[in-house]
This record gives sequence, C-alpha cells and structure tokens, in this order.
Amino acid sequence: MADFEEKAKTIPEYEEFISKMHYEDIDRLEFSKKMATEISLLQKNIYTTMEWPVKLVHPMFEARAPYAVPNNYFQNIFLDDERLGNSFAHGAMRSVFFIKDTMVLFSKSVNFRDGREFFTSFILAHFSKGEYKINKIMSDINVKVNMEKAMKNLITGNVEKKRIAFNFIHQPVEGRMVSREQVVNSARFRQAYERFGGAQLKSASVDMEGYAITVPHFSPHPYMLRLYSKFGFEDNKAMQLAVPDYFRDR
Repeated sequence: MADFEEKAKTIPEYEEFISKMHYEDIDRLEFSKKMATEISLLQKNIYTTMEWPVKLVHPMFEARAPYAVPNNYFQNIFLDDERLGNSFAHGAMRSVFFIKDTMVLFSKSVNFRDGREFFTSFILAHFSKGEYKINKIMSDINVKVNMEKAMKNLITGNVEKKRIAFNFIHQPVEGRMVSREQVVNSARFRQAYERFGGAQLKSASVDMEGYAITVPHFSPHPYMLRLYSKFGFEDNKAMQLAVPDYFRDR
C-alpha cells in the first residue's frame, strides 16, 4: 500500500512546492481584500475554520470532474446553497487530505487583475470524525459533508455560520484513462469533450498528465504528480492508480 503521508513529509522538493504555494496564497489573500471593495461577492466566499496563514505539508487529492476540462475541472462545492466556481486556473485547487482522523478541505478559485492573482473563493475547513462520511461501495469512494459550521470570514474578520456541502466521488479509473492521442483520433471522445465545453483540450488534465479520466475521481495534486518517482512510482499513471490506498482505511 502506498504510504503517501509518510513520503510527503520526507520529500524536500514537495515541501518547497507547498512553501511556494503558501506564500503565493498569502499574497492572493491580501489582494483579495483590496478587490473585495470592488467585487462584493468576495466577502461571501473566503472562509477558514483553521488558523491562517498555515503551511500544511500533507498529500493532497483533488476532486476532479469527468474529463476535467477547463470550465468544468473540479467537482462541486456548495456554500449556503451557492455553487462555488469549479474552473481550472493557475493556483486553483479543490483537495482533501487527512490529519489523523480530521479531514481537511482546501479549495481555491483564482482570478487576476493588474497582473496579480486574487481569490474568487477560498475554503480551508477541517471536519472532525462524525462531521464527514466516507462510503466505500465496491470500488467506488464517496466523501461527503453537509453541515453548518462556524467559519472565519478572511475578508471581514467576522465569524459566521455557513452551510457547506459536497459529495466527492471517486470511481475506478483503470481502463478509463484516455490519452491525448485517443481523444484526437476518436470521434466519440471528441464529442464528449465538446459536450463538456473542452474540445480544444487547452489546460485540461490531458495537457498536464498526458491522459484524461472519463469518470469523477480523486487525483494527486499536480505537485505530487511532478514528483511521482520521489513518492515511489514509475510514472504518474501508476501514482493515479494508487489513490484509493489513501482512502481505504479512513
């Protein structure tokens, strides 16, 4: 079984990637506070239940939509019944990971103005055992939260009660990983991409990983995939296939 947690804490390059992201997020948040004076929606979408800033060096697994095309990249999260943006962007992610029995959600949507990035949404939330459910049916994995939780608004500084809901799904990916060549050469796959609004494949997961996955799934964060050999895998496909190991005993 892949020991993602142990490896993540002992790979210097991974810690460097996380540190870089950490300082970029601090800068994004500062600019988000300025942008909130122009875009009032930002005051409703940027929350944490944890001390911030905090650097979390853990393996992170992104909840991605089928095909993961740019405008439908992540699986859905609802905050007070409003769906957060799920598009691909530099600096965006929608990951879950565990600190012992506590599950952490780290979700970020990013935009830019005047050469600087800001958050259009930011959720860093921890859930104690009993606040989240993990269902494993055959080879499918469901990670579900639907609850009201006190969260600090990082724009206003106020603590508010917010309802957060998501149901992340991982279906078996073996036999459902589609190469760029298959997409280009298969009318069926091209039609599927067009249906999801990603016929050009630009910035889709197929560009970063060399394949796309046709079902909802968890994927190792790109920082992990870039270091697949350090994590003990022969390539990023082997790492992707090992993802269920991380959730198996939760």
